[in-house]
Amino acid sequence: MDDRYNHNQTFLTMRIQQTVEKYLGAITTDEFHRYKSWDNCHQSFSASTQSDIHVLELAFYLASWGMYRGSSGLLQKNYLIHKGAVDILFSKEGQKLKCNLRNEVTKYNVNDILNIKDKLANHYNKILFTKGSDKSKPISPTDTLLSKILLGALGCVPAYDRYFIDGLKEIKIKNNSFNNSSLNEMFDFIDENKSEIDEIQKLILIKTKRHYPLMKIMDMFFWQTGYDKAMKEQQKNTKTKRTLLL
Repeated sequence: MDDRYNHNQTFLTMRIQQTVEKYLGAITTDEFHRYKSWDNCHQSFSASTQSDIHVLELAFYLASWGMYRGSSGLLQKNYLIHKGAVDILFSKEGQKLKCNLRNEVTKYNVNDILNIKDKLANHYNKILFTKGSDKSKPISPTDTLLSKILLGALGCVPAYDRYFIDGLKEIKIKNNSFNNSSLNEMFDFIDENKSEIDEIQKLILIKTKRHYPLMKIMDMFFWQTGYDKAMKEQQKNTKTKRTLLL
């Protein structure tokens, strides 16, 4: 095997561990940190039967994770807008994708994941909202919204938001959209780093007393990578501006 591959893989292994632990630090040092909204939502959806509380848990998790900003159609509705989504998540097809200590999704589930994604998209796309004097229009079922729902409720995909996508680009992951190609590449990444990711799962279990699914760990790693990159660029730009002002 090429020595350069061994060197790069060792470096990546260390980076995965350090990056995930950095993300985890916010959770373990602040019991009320917004990152824990995922824990609360996922724990709620671990129940075998559906209840009204799941609608509220999903809504608050999405709000805590940035999906209720001013431009969002969700902001114009109350939390019951998510009732249809919870019905889909608790369907037989949805429950098959529920990740926990006894079950993890694999490449064989990619079509199932995309099928549930489409059903969720259809649910939100049928709901109209108005803002001010604007004409009514449907809720936009973006990849970010749909992937955050699936991550929070089932733990079967990472959340395809800005920093996560930036993290994919930083690690040279080719596909960065919530689709078949990207999910398959994500599973390849997991397979290539499986032993290290398993160790991280054990570490998280010790520190939080919770099992974090594989895709949640991928979300933590790539999101933190993208966030760190953005902060470095921001600091660099600030330093450059200060230098120009001198």
